[in-house]
Amino acid sequence: MHEFTVEILTDNVARVTGTGDELVAPAGKTIQDSIYEYSQQRAVDAGEPVEVAVHRSGRCTQVTVAPDGTASRSAPTGPIPTAAVDRGEEPANADRATQEPVSLTLDALGRTAYQARDDTGQGSAPHPARAVRRQPVSVLAAPGIVPGATEPAHTGMRGRLNAVLGLSLSPKPSSAEMRLRAAAATITGPIPDFSTITVANTKGGVGKTPIAVGLAQTLATHRGGASVVCADLAESGGSLADRVCIPPADGQNIFGLLTADLAATGHLRPSVLGRHLTRQPSGEDIVAGHHGTTAQDEGLDRDGAAALASILAHHREILVADTGNNPLSGSWQWAVTQADALVVPVPLRRDAATPAHRMLLDLSTSHRVRLDRTVVIITDGPGDNPMVECDTVDAFIALGVQVLRMPYEPLFAGGERIVPHHLRRTTTDSLTVIAATVVDLITRTG
Repeated sequence: MHEFTVEILTDNVARVTGTGDELVAPAGKTIQDSIYEYSQQRAVDAGEPVEVAVHRSGRCTQVTVAPDGTASRSAPTGPIPTAAVDRGEEPANADRATQEPVSLTLDALGRTAYQARDDTGQGSAPHPARAVRRQPVSVLAAPGIVPGATEPAHTGMRGRLNAVLGLSLSPKPSSAEMRLRAAAATITGPIPDFSTITVANTKGGVGKTPIAVGLAQTLATHRGGASVVCADLAESGGSLADRVCIPPADGQNIFGLLTADLAATGHLRPSVLGRHLTRQPSGEDIVAGHHGTTAQDEGLDRDGAAALASILAHHREILVADTGNNPLSGSWQWAVTQADALVVPVPLRRDAATPAHRMLLDLSTSHRVRLDRTVVIITDGPGDNPMVECDTVDAFIALGVQVLRMPYEPLFAGGERIVPHHLRRTTTDSLTVIAATVVDLITRTG
């Protein structure tokens, strides 16, 4: 078995004894990450596991790294000199090591924790007391948590190594895990006081309601409860109430909210508002449309949609508007023209792609700014025609809108209630990226 020694000189620099190779940890990585990658490459070159002795401040840890990246704690197979002997120096803690037994535990690759034990078996301070330098500011405050590469990997090969061996390897910067972390950070970022996200396509049955529900769930999951409300703005009530986890009770709909007793200021008290909304497990609220069945029932118009938004703006951050199929209705026109971000679901069928493209062409002449805040979601589903994809994507890109892809989700296609923990992992990840893109559109200036 090939053997070599690595000495950690600083928090981001290490040296390979005998070869002169110097390992420098790049930004976002620890020196342990660099030692692990170097050791794996040595194992690949040798075609067999390598044994690395990692020294730091006179302390040594033996780790065996296989060509496939598997790392495990090991005992040395041969005499490996300590780093202090190589330099002709005496270890600084030599006297202490002969006086007290020391227990050694593996904390991470090349990183060790020493704890001296007294005669009672209880732990004692690992080093002699040193003079404490007085600081003008207390150092006892909890350290801030910086998302990204500072957090160990949870998925992929590195995540499995961390879980099995207790390592703390960071995810690769280009990994899916890092992209999802960046998306989550974007979702939780600051946005304007009140924003409207409109999900629209004049063709029915293309998945507007599932996308609206999933988007509201994702935003609320990251931004917190009572920050998002999803409303059915169809002229005549749509299917929102039939797709959410917890259906609304009788009377919990837009018209019930609009006719509620208003305070003198024209604002609803939070307690009154809460009686007309239906809280979902992810923390978002929904307000259903009104299914009128008589001639006296009127559909939701532009003024009704604007009044709803005015009420919600005092209590929520984001309105996700699920629209109907009639572009001539007042509620549809309000939702599309007032959208801070427009989301257009498009299955790979010509009868779904053509109306969506025609809708955006009309907006390009009347409300050009809307296209700058539009994202098209290509969804997979039964009956898709792959031959349509290239033409569809090219047509939307030619309009200057963003195009994202979403994998097939049986819960969306089956018409069932959308329970977050029943969604596929690929669906949850896709919704996270879509939500981050939408927040980018909302915060875009100009």
